[in-house]
Amino acid sequence: MDQIQDKLTGEPFTPARSDQKFATRENQIRYNNLKARKKRRAKAEIDRTLDANRNILKRLLEEQKEVVKSRDYLLGAGFHFGISTHKIEKNGKTWSCVYEYALMPLKDNRLLITKA
Repeated sequence: MDQIQDKLTGEPFTPARSDQKFATRENQIRYNNLKARKKRRAKAEIDRTLDANRNILKRLLEEQKEVVKSRDYLLGAGFHFGISTHKIEKNGKTWSCVYEYALMPLKDNRLLITKA
């Protein structure tokens, strides 16, 4: 079999298998860890914001089934309205969701918050 270059170090090696891309298992692990770290860093800011939003909604609901809060109240609590995980249609209304929590705009700049 011909020599190929290790994907991490670029060193030439002769693979033992046809699908082998790394000279050593340690190089493969290091390459995958670096790749995962790069992905985590790229998502970190949004993930932190989503986590903070979820914690705010969790704290507001506690054991209640639903709660109504003003947009200003949520902003004051640190909620970021620009980031959500998904949207759902429920009773003909569009709800913005942060993981398992759903928010639906009401009149007078208030929002109904519930578990989705």
